[in-house]
Amino acid sequence: MYQSTDLEQLRQDNPHAMHKTPFEHQRDAFEKLNALFTFSDKEHKAGILVLPTGAGKTFTSVNWICRNVLPKNVKVLWLAHTGHLLEQAYKTFESNLLQVPQRRSVNMRLVSSDPEHSNASQIDTSDDVLIITTQTAISNTEPAALDATGQPRKTAFEKFLEHSRQSGLFVVLDEAHHAPAYGCRNLLIGGNRFADGIRQKVPNSYFLGLTATPSYSDARRRGWLWDIFKDGIIHQVEKADLIRQNILALPQYVQKNTGQDIAVDDSLFDRLVRQHKDLPEDLIERLARDSGRNDYIVNDYLDNYQVYGKTIIFADRWFQCVYLKEKLMQRAKERGITLRADAVYSHVDARAGTVEERNQRNTAENTRILRQFHNNELDVLLNVRMLSEGTDVPNVNTVFITRQTTSAILLTQMIGRALRGKAAGGGADKDVANIVFFVDNWKKVINFATPEGGGREESEPRTRGGYPIEFISIGLVEDLSRQLDSGLVFADHAYLDSLPVGWYETEVLASTGEETDSFREFVVVSEKCQPKFVRFIAHIQQNLPAQWEDDSLDEAYAQQQAALWIAGFFDLSDNTSKLLDADLIKIARHYGQTKTVPPFQSFVERNKHDLDKLAGDLLEFNEFVVQDKLHATYHDSAYLWQRFYKSYDRFRTAFDSARNRIYHIRKFGSVPELNLPSSTPQTVEQRELTEDEKQQVFQRDKYTCLCCGKTYGSKRRVTLQVDHINPFRFGGETSLDNSQTLCSVCHKDKGINEINFRVHRSRLLAPKATLEMKRPSSKESVYVEEEISRIVNLFYGCKAVADIIWDHRPRSRNRYQWELILFEGNNPAWLEPHKLALIAFIRKEMNCPLLEDITIR
Repeated sequence: MYQSTDLEQLRQDNPHAMHKTPFEHQRDAFEKLNALFTFSDKEHKAGILVLPTGAGKTFTSVNWICRNVLPKNVKVLWLAHTGHLLEQAYKTFESNLLQVPQRRSVNMRLVSSDPEHSNASQIDTSDDVLIITTQTAISNTEPAALDATGQPRKTAFEKFLEHSRQSGLFVVLDEAHHAPAYGCRNLLIGGNRFADGIRQKVPNSYFLGLTATPSYSDARRRGWLWDIFKDGIIHQVEKADLIRQNILALPQYVQKNTGQDIAVDDSLFDRLVRQHKDLPEDLIERLARDSGRNDYIVNDYLDNYQVYGKTIIFADRWFQCVYLKEKLMQRAKERGITLRADAVYSHVDARAGTVEERNQRNTAENTRILRQFHNNELDVLLNVRMLSEGTDVPNVNTVFITRQTTSAILLTQMIGRALRGKAAGGGADKDVANIVFFVDNWKKVINFATPEGGGREESEPRTRGGYPIEFISIGLVEDLSRQLDSGLVFADHAYLDSLPVGWYETEVLASTGEETDSFREFVVVSEKCQPKFVRFIAHIQQNLPAQWEDDSLDEAYAQQQAALWIAGFFDLSDNTSKLLDADLIKIARHYGQTKTVPPFQSFVERNKHDLDKLAGDLLEFNEFVVQDKLHATYHDSAYLWQRFYKSYDRFRTAFDSARNRIYHIRKFGSVPELNLPSSTPQTVEQRELTEDEKQQVFQRDKYTCLCCGKTYGSKRRVTLQVDHINPFRFGGETSLDNSQTLCSVCHKDKGINEINFRVHRSRLLAPKATLEMKRPSSKESVYVEEEISRIVNLFYGCKAVADIIWDHRPRSRNRYQWELILFEGNNPAWLEPHKLALIAFIRKEMNCPLLEDITIR
């Protein structure tokens, strides 16, 4: 996304343009910014502007930059960690360019991984305002790439920074509380990853951080924050002050349960909990098409329309907008309610693949409907997130968020559409903003973003994966279901064995894709495992590698390390939840980033909830006494039984299960042997082939790595391993058909991806963006075919290489010109953009300096 604006023409076209009037707190911020950033001596300055969500951080900073930075021909680098924030900044610059005096033109570029934005290679030294995700900036700083001569290659971003030394560079970091993150910190001021940061590379640079609350409980991160922003807080405004001034409305959070039950298989659970990604598109589509769920949303609005008033409804698909709109109008008419509703949705669905979706709305129609909503000619406006940022409709009373999301920043943007108070045009009667969440019944605890009750400030860690009591509840209910599935209402262990002795509270900065956030997560610890956790933590305090400090920690590496820790400190029976590896990773990341052991909180009420004791106390009483006691105990607020079991029937069943066990012990003096389903659904044999089966795989694959072609023999030490083609953790079977032979290097490089090297045709829908080339352990040219095969086969995701023709003999034509032959069905053009880098890699790393070209066919 790029535009070059002729400012002189813009002024001529808008001679009577009306500029937005800043609030008093914004004018105060302008004065403080002017005082710090004088630009007179070109001395580095760095400070933070603290404004709560909804107070106009983006407008305040952009408006001041247009009037005070761009006129001095100082370049602007705007960093944010999501595409939503980038687009908001880009639109704000567009609407404030008339404020730029003196200059004739301004060039703006927006860069991210989004296909509608510019890519990093298009960055130009002529750009005046570069708006880019922090992650893209980091990945384009000092990359390990070589040019055709074997020299380090400079990215377009690095050239932009170098060129900025002439003019000066004003760097804005949105969500500045993320500055202490390993990658961001290194980008700005240098460190272990980059020797020099922007501060050193561009001495006449200036840093402005934007955040709501620049606070950290961890002293280490707090110290980093003020190392980066050495001049401290420039100006700070409290949310409570803006609410008192009626600039912001008081948010009122309302949660509505749709009653929709959603099962969570291992693949979805892994995506949402381990990979911290949002819902997959197919599930979003299913929710959007669920007429019963949509009807619930419609009825809730109509039941409360007088309270909700002017409302924005955030949906996920254009057809969901159409359905909701038609049902709202139809049922309002049936109830005798006068209602005006319409929808806009092309902005996002223009990215969809079908003509039908793209043609549902045109820009002119959307503009007309938005104008009607602005002018109070509509009561309800439905949209596909196109109003999540940048659209100013101050008198909105309510927002409907129709499904849960793991994206904290998206949630914040949607909530922000209703937070304008009376003084900001929110309406004379607007005291509160209704934020209505529609939630479903998920079968496991998922990392959904929440406003944390009264509203979470940006720098506060977001609780991810649920609170300890939720984990305990799910464990107890799953345990009860296991008993019922067996046909026996009979506990097979003491009740307190199911309750933890406490939990560790971890806090981690994590980057997932192009979003970074601070997360609070809990690790629930059983009595049996507590000493094992203590030994594990003592071990990592002395032996944790430095890369655990990185907020973009490689997932495959973390999983491999966690597997070694489980083998070294725990038993298979300790992993009944199948999340032990994730728990160890949480603790290790916390220690790596903070250099402190996560605090442990004992479950002080554990013994108070001994269901065995209650069952024993009531064992000899009649059913009338038992029923009365159980009802009273379940509903007693001094206990947690309602939070554990959610319903009295479950609690009663759990009690009966415990009572039957206690009865058998007292009558017969022992616990009977029960054949209940194991709480650990997979055993070692199910996760791994037997030794005989492994030999069958090796024999079938001719004791050869199917990726690189390395073969086991007496003259060479080769470690061969049996690999799951579709990984076990994603539901892959432990079978001969789902197994393949790989060497230890290829097995590590494949990681947890699903790649079948037994087939010769790629299943990828599009080429990968990069060609991964890792330095080989040996530079002997005799192994060059193995190294190239590994690189290319991993790139195509199959055994794509049919032959490599090369010859080191002096008179051979293939000494200088090599041929790479692919099996049919693999597009050679995919490799062409990476050919020069591959040639440079082979020359330097494989001791083949005479190579001039490679023909790929």
